[in-house]
Amino acid sequence: MTRRKKTRKTGPLAPSKQPKDKRTSEPTTKGKKIGKGQRPGQRHLESQKNTLTHSKSDDEKDPRVGSRRKIELVMTPEQELQQLQNDERLQRLVERFEEGETLNADDQRYLDEKSERYETLISKLGYELDDDWDDEEY
Repeated sequence: MTRRKKTRKTGPLAPSKQPKDKRTSEPTTKGKKIGKGQRPGQRHLESQKNTLTHSKSDDEKDPRVGSRRKIELVMTPEQELQQLQNDERLQRLVERFEEGETLNADDQRYLDEKSERYETLISKLGYELDDDWDDEEY
């Protein structure tokens, strides 16, 4: 079997190509493309603009800064006790625990932390915990 050299002809099954002189070509412009990207040196101009406007911003206040009023971040023990009493997740976990259901590790940790904090707040405020009142009421 003799070796055949590859040709660029497409063969009998492929569609034929048009000659180069009959092809329609779009006119190409040789020159600078307008409207592509930013002007040269733009990234260096940004830093210069920021330094110029930064000196002006000392006089003008930024409206996004917000109020200067102090916000109290610490809750009083009464507020914290009220928040614990109104905690729905804690109430559901206490009900599940009292029914004898086993809790997963996260729920058990949450229940332990909140109940311990509840007891410290009660003792701090001088309230008394009666263990008997739960049984008598129900």
